Amino acid sequence: MNEEEVIQYLSTTPDFFARHTELLESMSLPHPVSGKVVSLLEYQVALLRQSTADYKAQFERLVQVARENEETMQKSRRLVLASLACDSLDDFVGVIDDLVRNDFGLSHHTLLLYDESIDSSIRTHRLSENESILSNTSSFQACYCGALPENEMRFLFPDDWAEMESVAVLPLQSRSGGDVKSCGVLVLGAESKVAFDQGKGTLFLQYLADLLSAILLRLIP
Repeated sequence: MNEEEVIQYLSTTPDFFARHTELLESMSLPHPVSGKVVSLLEYQVALLRQSTADYKAQFERLVQVARENEETMQKSRRLVLASLACDSLDDFVGVIDDLVRNDFGLSHHTLLLYDESIDSSIRTHRLSENESILSNTSSFQACYCGALPENEMRFLFPDDWAEMESVAVLPLQSRSGGDVKSCGVLVLGAESKVAFDQGKGTLFLQYLADLLSAILLRLIP
């Protein structure tokens, strides 16, 4: 009888070892971790322990995701409620300041609008056809995490650009009629490379950018 025939027989006779328990005691297998030869019972216990550890890790990850989702919901709720009280662009600046300080724990950010005719304390910059000052920053159609060229960092953070190790760029856009128009940008700066490294997900940032864009468009004359 070859191995295939043995496998076939055991597959069609699941109670074989229940009727011949003495065989189980004499069987040995390599330990799944150490590789040492152990009894079948020890082998099964090791597998169960590994499975338990895997399930525990998965459960802890689910708990962490649930906490992150709860935090995201609370941040979104605060932003939406704050936006309802916005009557001017200066109010909008206050909402941004609170968002950056309380929800991100950052002390560096730049809010820039691309319409120089706006009468507000918000910093403005007129984009040109051959944009050079913010060629990277202004080109993003979706949120971006990572680094920016030094000349753009100097422009965005003139006083403390050298302290910034990573940034998050949140484009503020109008999508009226299906056309995308850049209205401005919010750039968050961090003194840590891991705060906004390129491996970070941008789903929540994009959600914030969409909310902030909607608030801004309501306030722009």
